[in-house]
Amino acid sequence: MNGFLKDLRFGMRQLAAKPGFAAAAILTLALGIGANTAVFSVLNGYLLKPLPYPHSDRLVQINEDQAKANIRYASISVPNYLSMVNRASDFSAIAAVNWDSLNLTRAGMAQAIPVVRTTASLFDVLQVQPLLGRTFSKESQQPGRGQVVVLSYPFWQHKLGGDPNVVGHTLRFDGKPYTVLGVMPRNFVFQGEPNQLFVPLVFTAEDKTESQRGDNKLKIIGRLKPGVSIEAAGTQLDTVLQTVNRVSATMRARTKKYNIDWWLQPWHAQLVSGRPSLLLLLQAAVLLVLLITCVNVANLLLARILGRTHEMAMRSALGATRGKLARQLLIEGLCLAIPGGAIGVGLAWWSLRFIRQLGWGAESGLFSITPDWRVALFAIAAVILVALAVSLLPIRHFSRTDLQTVLQEGSRATGGGRGARRTRNALVTVELALATALLAGSGLLIHSFIKLQSISPGFNPDNVLTASVVVPAGDHEGTKALASFYNDLIKRVRALPGASAAAVTTQLPFRYGTNGGYGIAGRSISPPPFAWMSIVSSGYFKTLGVPLLRGRAFGPQDTADSEPVVVIDQMLANKYFSDTNPVGQYLVGGGSKYRIIGVVPTLKTSLADEPSMETIYLPVSQGVWRPGLNLIIRTTIPPQALIRPLTKLVGNIDPLVSVTNFKTMHQILADRLQDRHATMLLVLAFGAIALALAIVGMYGVMSYAVSQRRAECGVRLALGALPEDLSWLILKGGLRLLAVGLVLGLGLAVLFGYMMYAQLFGVAPFDPVTLAGSAVVLCAITLAACWLPARRAAKLDPAVAMMEQ
Repeated sequence: MNGFLKDLRFGMRQLAAKPGFAAAAILTLALGIGANTAVFSVLNGYLLKPLPYPHSDRLVQINEDQAKANIRYASISVPNYLSMVNRASDFSAIAAVNWDSLNLTRAGMAQAIPVVRTTASLFDVLQVQPLLGRTFSKESQQPGRGQVVVLSYPFWQHKLGGDPNVVGHTLRFDGKPYTVLGVMPRNFVFQGEPNQLFVPLVFTAEDKTESQRGDNKLKIIGRLKPGVSIEAAGTQLDTVLQTVNRVSATMRARTKKYNIDWWLQPWHAQLVSGRPSLLLLLQAAVLLVLLITCVNVANLLLARILGRTHEMAMRSALGATRGKLARQLLIEGLCLAIPGGAIGVGLAWWSLRFIRQLGWGAESGLFSITPDWRVALFAIAAVILVALAVSLLPIRHFSRTDLQTVLQEGSRATGGGRGARRTRNALVTVELALATALLAGSGLLIHSFIKLQSISPGFNPDNVLTASVVVPAGDHEGTKALASFYNDLIKRVRALPGASAAAVTTQLPFRYGTNGGYGIAGRSISPPPFAWMSIVSSGYFKTLGVPLLRGRAFGPQDTADSEPVVVIDQMLANKYFSDTNPVGQYLVGGGSKYRIIGVVPTLKTSLADEPSMETIYLPVSQGVWRPGLNLIIRTTIPPQALIRPLTKLVGNIDPLVSVTNFKTMHQILADRLQDRHATMLLVLAFGAIALALAIVGMYGVMSYAVSQRRAECGVRLALGALPEDLSWLILKGGLRLLAVGLVLGLGLAVLFGYMMYAQLFGVAPFDPVTLAGSAVVLCAITLAACWLPARRAAKLDPAVAMMEQ
């Protein structure tokens, strides 16, 4: 230990003697360690940290797979949920959940509050106890007894000022009294927004009938008993389904028609769906950055150690073993890596704020990207590995150096020879290759993102504002009253200054809605087709800017007393009416026939993928007016300017109705591309860091080459060489390194492109335009880094340079 401390003090004195070198090396390592720590914090938050519930690895989601309808994640009906509760003994608790909104009415204003409608068993599934009061019981799920509420901690604090006596008080939601039973703990979060309420999910007698086996409207979350595997519980669910099929003719028919299966998925895996591949891609990219930083600092250390060859030889002659010299070099590497790691962790902490703004780690507290002990261990491991990596080459160099010869030759041996030069050149070549791969990778993502943004979604998203209108249950009760409310609302919205058109719909573009089965009149289709069912008002297609391809749109003639009609999209028309005009043909469903009156383009649910399902539009004037619909407004002014007038307008029509979730159509499109946008920006940042480090490395090698060849350059100038000749001599060395680095880098870029293939759209991993552009950028900046040392060589004074020999 005494020897270690002496070596540590000596190493620190050595670095203090060269503060410029030490600062450059430490900051370089800080960039690499900081970037890796930040990305690992995100990966840790999503993939490694358990969900914030006790024994969260036992939490599963139960899905219904309808293979013939190509639906993998269908919800579950009430009777099927009850069958699971009664027969699936491998679960300690099973809960049913769906999401809704209630209007909090205070001071004559309504504000929509997100609500989790759930069975009382949810709190047993999550194994959580309230901070105040209690949760609701099974009796609260009975009709007429469900007007009780459990508050989330944020709602209690922000809306009620943290009143400690809130339990037992009455709050009015949708104009009705709800008794507060309890308040959840501060650290309790559930899927969805944090500022939410929990109310009982009430099952009516009709909900429980056999005829409702196909009315899938519940998300099911279960907790496995200790020692029960997902496979075993899945086998038991298969048995339950077989039993249900035997006793229920309705379910038996559905299973035969759609090839139904019930399957389990870890709840954590369901919540992070789609994220693991992105996170692994980011971690791979940032590891390349760390590798470049290690190569860069190793190059700096090697150059510095070459100048200390004579010192090392003297220490060896005085009795220092090669092992002790190697330990000294390793400790000096640690002296760089430890402060670099400390600064890097600080940079990571700061950069996490930027990453959160990109949308990572912002989901209601379920996923926290705040560093924890795993991140600390990762940072410590990174520091140790970096210290080993940057010390390896200097140690290897001295293990192959004849120190006795160094003492005999004196200062002439301090240059390191051809071997050291080749090593440093190889390191720079590796840096250039890795930087090329990252630069090309970011170029591929940028090219892909630009192509995605250029795709037409099938409508005109400019100057379109959307909002959710939440009508309390029982308010405007009856179809006619609700229809009158919405008709009046649409009429008044269209009259607002700056509004050119308005409509309502159940399903916004790029938002998933309700699907259902249908048929073609006079045909037998197997398996039965499914489609998105979108209920819209007249003027919907005009408001959204959707062109009519055939027929007409909905109009005032389409009333509840007229013939049922639908508008279909191009996907459905191509699938079943490719050889005939679909207008005038009939669809069947729910025991009714619907005449097709028009065809519109297929709207995308994802810019990156082709629609997986066709869409059928039904007129809201002929269907059931739903309490909550989405409002779409086309404006002649900036859409956000209508938010305040619209809120005031709705309040004037009915103070119990709220309007919320204001978003422009461009914001909805941006939300759908959020993950791709975040990945593109982060990989671009990593590519820029890698490029900067590679250029610094190239500049350092070229500058070192000039310093080592000053005498030679002086002789050449004295013998008549022109300054341009010396510049070209230095540039040639840099160009050779650049050429090799580019060749290797472009090969790595193609491999990196295949790694991110799932994130690319319309761009091949070997896209020549992107690869060529990356090569041009790298060449231009690298040549600039080589030109500065070459220019300095051309300006040498021959007399001074020759005296240095």
